[in-house]
Amino acid sequence: MNSVILGGGATTPAGATAAETWRLLSEGYSAPRVPVPHPLGKRSYLYCAVPEKFVRTVGRQARLRRSGMLSLFGASAAFDALRDARVEVGPAFGARCALIYGVSSGGVQYTRRFYHEIVTQGASSASPLLFPETVFNAPASHLAALLGLNGKTYTVVGDSGVGLSAIQLGDELLALDPEVEYVLVVGTEEVDWLLPDAFAAWRLASKDGHCEVYGTRTGLVFGEGAGAVLLARQGQGPVVAQVHPGQSFFSRQDSRRVALEVLQRVLGADRPDAMVTSANGTDADAVEQEAFTRLNLAAPVYAYKPALGDALGAGSVLQAVFATLALRHQCLPGTLCAGDRCALVNRQTRSLALDRVLVSAIGFNQQVGALLLERTGSDAADARG
Repeated sequence: MNSVILGGGATTPAGATAAETWRLLSEGYSAPRVPVPHPLGKRSYLYCAVPEKFVRTVGRQARLRRSGMLSLFGASAAFDALRDARVEVGPAFGARCALIYGVSSGGVQYTRRFYHEIVTQGASSASPLLFPETVFNAPASHLAALLGLNGKTYTVVGDSGVGLSAIQLGDELLALDPEVEYVLVVGTEEVDWLLPDAFAAWRLASKDGHCEVYGTRTGLVFGEGAGAVLLARQGQGPVVAQVHPGQSFFSRQDSRRVALEVLQRVLGADRPDAMVTSANGTDADAVEQEAFTRLNLAAPVYAYKPALGDALGAGSVLQAVFATLALRHQCLPGTLCAGDRCALVNRQTRSLALDRVLVSAIGFNQQVGALLLERTGSDAADARG
């Protein structure tokens, strides 16, 4: 379909909006690591938290007063994307907009609390107020109600690349359904102690809050927050030139072949001017780096996760937002805490002539996806203005 990204939004440990987050990332900001609260064991973990003040305003909405952080993050990023797109939200918009959420862990905080109370206090303690927030589509339900959306609403569940599946589904909806004029894609993630404890058992989590990409295998640092993009058939913004929702692999050796195939399919004969990657301090970094080498790519690489943590369900949507902002502002932030195994890493913020940005995503659930965004003439005119 080659849909257009009209606007992008984000709520992250760095900022309540995409613009604020981008400014701080460009200044070399690194989110503080704080202990994950409410441990169920003696093991402790550090993560990058979104300050509560960033979602205080959206949390005053009657619909969200009892909602989990997952829904608050998603709604905050979605409203930011709509403001960025300068779209008027009303009955006409609600009738023509579809909503697609990408989630990974879901409402893990309320889920843990719900079942913990059952185990420790008995079945009679199960709260009917908590249960609705434990289902994966709770954030989409809340946002659809807030925006007055009457059409298609989907929730896609996957790993840190699930946002690309959501973007691809949105692109298909715009191509096939004439009644859909806009598609709002949101990726969101909250952190609970259960997550890093599980990833530590798989040797995927950082032990001390340090995350080095394309170097020593440190494991990932968890982050939380949300990203959102508003898609349309036409308008001002980068074009979704190609998107691959994700292809499975079944071993480390297989991942190298799959990553190469996916990136080749998305790029074709094109070459990106920059790459926004999913590097997070795990084995996925080496797979990305090898694919870039075998394809003879020479574009600078930006990995945001050492700065903000890995917000799984929000990860690839945030990458798409940052790729959009890179095209808009014609610059690329510097990657923090990068090793020496990838010579393409961009280590300091700099201005660049960018027409194409590649987003690559390799998730813990053994999926490889990719997205290629292209700058249009209207983008260039807007940047000059």
